[in-house]
Amino acid sequence: MCSSDLQHLINMKITILGRGNAGCISAMHFAHYRNQINTKVDIELIYDSNIPPVPTGQGTTLDFPEKLFQNFGSSYLDNFPYTIKTGIMYENFGKVNKKIYHNFPIGSYALHFDPKQFQDYVCNNLKVNFKETDENIEDLSTIDSDYIIDCRGTPKNLDGYDKLHNPLNTALLSTLPKKENDVLWTRSIAHKNGWCFYIPLSEKTSLGYLFNRDITPIKEAQKDFKKTFGVEDVSRVFRFSQYVAKEAIIDDRVLLNGNKLFFLEPLEATAMGMYIQTNRFYYDYIFNGTSQYQTNLNIKDHVIKVQNFILWHYANGSTYNSKFWKHAQKVWEENKDPDFIKILKVIKGMTKEDVEKSLHGNFKYAQWKEWNLKLWQDQIT
Repeated sequence: MCSSDLQHLINMKITILGRGNAGCISAMHFAHYRNQINTKVDIELIYDSNIPPVPTGQGTTLDFPEKLFQNFGSSYLDNFPYTIKTGIMYENFGKVNKKIYHNFPIGSYALHFDPKQFQDYVCNNLKVNFKETDENIEDLSTIDSDYIIDCRGTPKNLDGYDKLHNPLNTALLSTLPKKENDVLWTRSIAHKNGWCFYIPLSEKTSLGYLFNRDITPIKEAQKDFKKTFGVEDVSRVFRFSQYVAKEAIIDDRVLLNGNKLFFLEPLEATAMGMYIQTNRFYYDYIFNGTSQYQTNLNIKDHVIKVQNFILWHYANGSTYNSKFWKHAQKVWEENKDPDFIKILKVIKGMTKEDVEKSLHGNFKYAQWKEWNLKLWQDQIT
């Protein structure tokens, strides 16, 4: 369906369930394209204010500032609390370099933000219909809408989901006071039991300690977390599974996004970019005639590629020859994708000129271009 045809679409309604990060991103995505193609699409976001936001800072990809600008213009620069993210600094990953900087191209940046501040900003400024409810909507057939984007968080059970491969299953969360003149990147720090994230926010520093509780007891992890960062409160324990829905679209009109669709650990800060990409697939499904079958394939393929890229970060171990890192390397060896390995072999032979050309090329492995893969490959080996 072309843009001229879209102008004839009237009285379409899209309902988004949940005002977490994925729900807000979905509302922003369709609000922008509704305005761009000048169609009469009613966008409604239904949420339960009793459900608290995720209690940890978020790092984003390059798509996120663009999405804010599309909806709010340059005003977000002064009114939305954020810090600049120029890339990710990996510390103690691999055996060669103590630090590996996975940076964005010069002049490009993403953002760090606090989820509650982001969600409040969207709800106060985005021109869609927000509806607060304390009702747990179980029967989606009662919602009078053409399409429902379900972003209501982790499913109650994983029937209808496939397992994703990763060595982690637990996180400890905490904060420290804001540090003046802090770094302009996310820090990902390998430790003997897994890795930590350090996210500098506008008003505090968000910390996370990722590990596998089947290898490291929770109390031992809490003790190491305190020692690593000097934090006092390490009581927030987040146990998680990693999964992706077998079918992203249910009964033609229910479209899953956020943790309702998938969950992967936060290495490389892929979540926000994946929410945006999923909405691109849904836009093509709703407006451009892409079939339900193909849309499901596209989304599943994208999530699997992100899984592969994240898992690759464990392939060369870390400076720690510990039980966790041996396990992590084993998970990589047992689940590495042959097609991804072929791509890495091609990347290995790229010259400097090839890399420079790739900055403007069309190739992408999920959300990464050749230069992203080359940058990590050269520094880790």
